[in-house]
Parts: sequence; C-alpha cells; structure tokens
Amino acid sequence: MWRVFILFISLLALGGAEETPKMLHAHSIEVSYQAKDGTLATIRVGRDSDLRCREVPFDGRTFWSEAYPLKTVPEFCKKSFITTAGVLAPMKMHEKIDTYGELEVLEFLEEMQEDPHMLFVDSRKQEWFEARTIPGAVNIPFIYFTEEGKWEKKKQEALALLGVRSTKEGYDFSEAKTVLFFCNGVWCRQSPQMIEALLEMGYPPEKMKWYRGGLHSWLNVGMTSISPSE
Repeated sequence: MWRVFILFISLLALGGAEETPKMLHAHSIEVSYQAKDGTLATIRVGRDSDLRCREVPFDGRTFWSEAYPLKTVPEFCKKSFITTAGVLAPMKMHEKIDTYGELEVLEFLEEMQEDPHMLFVDSRKQEWFEARTIPGAVNIPFIYFTEEGKWEKKKQEALALLGVRSTKEGYDFSEAKTVLFFCNGVWCRQSPQMIEALLEMGYPPEKMKWYRGGLHSWLNVGMTSISPSE
C-alpha cells in the first residue's frame, strides 16, 4: 500500500539556466519503466510544483477567469490544454469496473512494481504515447481491438501481454492481468473503446480499471510525465 513520503525540496537545473526550486509532494513513488534504449529506468512519480508559483497571489475571480492564465501570472506557472476535443465520458463505464483518480493511479503503480499480474496501459496511438505518457505505462493502441482484421498480429501480441491465451474454443482469460487503462482525458474515447472491445471478447470486468481523467488531468495537477521517444 502507500509509502507516504514527507514533502521535500530539490533543485533541478532547467536547460543550463538558473536552478529552479521544485517540490515533490507527498504520495510520491518510485516507478520502473523501459527507456528508449531498452534499459530499465526508474523515476519518482508524484506531484511536481515550481515553488515560485506558490508566491503568486490570486483570488477566486483570477483563478476561475476564462482569461486565465492572466498576464499577471509568470510564464513558468502557466499551463494550457486543449479542452474542445472529443466527447465527455460518464463517470462509470461498467458496474464492475472501478473508475480511478490520481491517488488510485499512484497506488496501482506502486503495487504493480511488485506484482507481474498488474499492467498499466496507455491505449492511445503510438505517436501520442511517444509524445508524452505516464511513467510505468505500456502502449497498447486501442485500434488493435477496434479495427477488425487490420492488426491481427499486433492484437495477438497485445493479448499475450494482457495474459490472455488464444485457444481453439476462443480466449482463455484465467490468467488475465488486472489492467488499468487511460487515454487523453474525460473527453477521450480511446480507452473506453478498448475496454468495450475487451468486454465483448469476454475479458473479466473486475480485472479492468479506468483512469477517466487520463493524461489531461494528470498534467493539470502537475504529475510526473515522460516522453518515451526522447
């Protein structure tokens, strides 16, 4: 379960510029992932804040203004995300599939480090995964399961990774892994489509979890991310 870490400050260099004070919040965990060169790398995952932003004054009108971030907010504190894509997803996909938030994702990642029967899946297309993802995630694009007959080899490889065996009678889910899926955000249909396709195949719903907020929510609250292609 949780190994809660005390808040601590580290100084991180930004591209040779002045060192910038950073704070990694409590509930940070060490996560292993495969680096671009194929080696096993580790990274501490948590909520990462620029301490200078703590000194920027704001009130309710400023915080919720449609013009936010305002000119008074320093560049290093600004975050902007596209909010007009896709369609909103329901809070609950299936009565037996748990919907996760950021803390549940962290707990899942922590347990996954010691449990080979757990898997964290970024279900977006490869180019999106390579641009930015959550440490510890493996990429299984949803199209492998939604574009029938087009990705059969990739689909079989993905099923093996999920712990599913193909048999003459169909699919054997007896060793299916407990999987947490995510995509771009509450407006993204990619992970829901993959989950729906797996449900149709017979994947046990109680072995599937869904991070509804996805990468959009993850970045919005300042959580650690990586770019696997770099």
